[in-house]
Amino acid sequence: MAIRLEKGQNSRLDMNIFHVGLGWDVNDDNSGHDFDLDVSAFLVGTNGKILSDDYLVFYNSEKRLKVHISGTNKGELIKPLTIVPSTEWSDNDDMRKQSRPVDPDISVIGSIDDEDGKTSEDGDDETMDIDLSRVRSEINEIVICVSIHKYAERRQNFGQVGRAYVRLYKPGQAEGEGDYIYELNEDFSTSTSVEFCRFYRRNGEWKIQALGIGHKGGLQELLDKYNN
Repeated sequence: MAIRLEKGQNSRLDMNIFHVGLGWDVNDDNSGHDFDLDVSAFLVGTNGKILSDDYLVFYNSEKRLKVHISGTNKGELIKPLTIVPSTEWSDNDDMRKQSRPVDPDISVIGSIDDEDGKTSEDGDDETMDIDLSRVRSEINEIVICVSIHKYAERRQNFGQVGRAYVRLYKPGQAEGEGDYIYELNEDFSTSTSVEFCRFYRRNGEWKIQALGIGHKGGLQELLDKYNN
């Protein structure tokens, strides 16, 4: 049975390798703009800051893992996993469609960027893969966030987003199931970025905490908070 978390609640994690599925529904927007929500992971030390820029895993990360771009396994990671630099692509759009961002230790693999927010109407919109056994000892927590791209220009905020959730599930687990689920029911009508949850070390084990913390400054406010 899945563990359902409320804002601020935490729970011990009983798995090291898992997927993080994030989903949301975007209300009708008559402006004609796409609604681009971006997932990011901040891998931070005991000082609450990322170790370096390489430990922010997001759509523009310099370290990438290539994915298959056609066939029945389209979108799946090419194995063996090999980190390549973002400079392999001359076009950022191609880079985001043909690879996934990753940290230097391959402990957190980010999602393929869903630029219009319409990847899945009923299931996860973006997915990250996490292997806690690969997280280096200097990292004390991993914070999972979602921000709205070009929110000021497009006059968008999380008040236009409904049914947002984050779920953790094991590889091979069926869609719609989850070992840990947090549904964000709070009012984020003035927020343009939200900290969904965090994984953190405590007494030699990993735990998850549901956060639900909204910010008005988009991704930049998160960078200001967690960047060195």
